[in-house]
Amino acid sequence: MIHKLACPCGGKLQCLLCQGCGWYEYEPGPRGWMPFTCPTCQGNRILQHPGEPEEECPTCHRGAWIDPADSPVTFLGKVRKMFFGG
Repeated sequence: MIHKLACPCGGKLQCLLCQGCGWYEYEPGPRGWMPFTCPTCQGNRILQHPGEPEEECPTCHRGAWIDPADSPVTFLGKVRKMFFGG
């Protein structure tokens, strides 16, 4: 079953995980919700373009990994947790 999760970048155009839309699809494998290497920086934690200073990766925020089990909670998700727990 494919799940649509909020991207940690918040919808930035530089993000290769969500292509700037703020959401990405993830399907848990046989071992469940497993972290994976950040597709934007390939696990390097920074973006480095020739002739420009290094900048923090907008997707993983220097974490090198994306953990789908710990995705950011949207406003609607916060309201749902407030009323239904979680």
